[in-house]
Amino acid sequence: MLKNECRSCLSKNLLPVLDLGDSPLANNLLDKVQECVTYPLEMMLCMSCYNCQLTYVVDPDEMFKDYLYASSTTESFKRHFEDAAKLYIKEFNLTSNSMVVDIGSNDGIALRPLKDRGIKVLGIEPAQNICDIAVDNGIDTYCGYFDNIAIGEIKQKVDLVTMSNVFAHLDDIESLTHNVFKILKRNGVFIIEVHYLLRTIEDETFDNIYHEHVNYWSIISLHTFFQRLGYQIFNVEEINTHGGSIRVYISNHAHKVNDKVKEFYKKERKILDNVYTWREFRHNVKTRKSILVDKLNNIKGKIIGYGAPAKATTLLNYFGIDNSILSCTVDDNPLKQGKIIPKVNVPIISKEDIPEDTKYILILAWNFSDIIIENNKDLLDKGITFIVPGKELKIVGKE
Repeated sequence: MLKNECRSCLSKNLLPVLDLGDSPLANNLLDKVQECVTYPLEMMLCMSCYNCQLTYVVDPDEMFKDYLYASSTTESFKRHFEDAAKLYIKEFNLTSNSMVVDIGSNDGIALRPLKDRGIKVLGIEPAQNICDIAVDNGIDTYCGYFDNIAIGEIKQKVDLVTMSNVFAHLDDIESLTHNVFKILKRNGVFIIEVHYLLRTIEDETFDNIYHEHVNYWSIISLHTFFQRLGYQIFNVEEINTHGGSIRVYISNHAHKVNDKVKEFYKKERKILDNVYTWREFRHNVKTRKSILVDKLNNIKGKIIGYGAPAKATTLLNYFGIDNSILSCTVDDNPLKQGKIIPKVNVPIISKEDIPEDTKYILILAWNFSDIIIENNKDLLDKGITFIVPGKELKIVGKE
């Protein structure tokens, strides 16, 4: 479905800023080499409120009904949500009488540390296979979208509603937001974590652009959206997840607004209201493509990947790196092992199956490159060289 109206302010004054061509769905990995459906992957800028969004919205059932991303396979995310739980309990005086609902709860990673501390929790998750994992892990989870039926499952007013890396996934965020405030207490808080548009631009993390993320948020665009609906952002902080994100606190005008909100707003306007920002971003992404492809084409010896995150689908397809260049990629998530990255047809293997004649490893999960290299020193000792395709191409090991 083509989207020609700003999701934040409803303006139709949209300008294309980055076209990544036609791309398959990032997390819809294949069971075998086959033709796959692709969709336009183009980011538009709203000239009225600086909101960024995709031109094309894919039916969510195609992306989320059978999902292969399990958050708890990543240790850093476990630590992140442990810290978040401690923060929320202290900041909002949560007790055993409190309740927290997490929308897009995946395998329950954000709710586990809250439940372990005696807080009542409920997850909302549309993917049946991931729901089953959460329930097996002891996390109460409603399988479905956060609609009126889901609301009927919630029997008490809620202290916190959280959404971590999910708010950017949704086209109809108006209905969702109003539904959130239907279940919140009068002084309850809605907390979202989303990729931060400024970090996407500054760090050139274009591979965080894929069809699941229909929106690319800043505080300006979020403020515009929530203000239009009658709600208020009262605090914001930067966090390190997903290559650079923000945690945003929203209420029904029940909390004092922190000065940081105004500081974010001022900084963003200076960057986003500048045509050179977008020209440079587009130019730098094309330059990175040229540098990495030239590097890989000049390598003699087998190259494999490490990681099969959603961003790998964007990077490999836009850069034109297929299985003739990258023979396979390693992933620690057993749900992904044995699958194939679509269109480029790169098979996903376990670490135990790394080919003996591997000479180079391209880290596709680049935001975890330090951890991956630290955990795989045995591969460096074997003479394998790591390539990190970040903003600056980084080579670790012997050339």
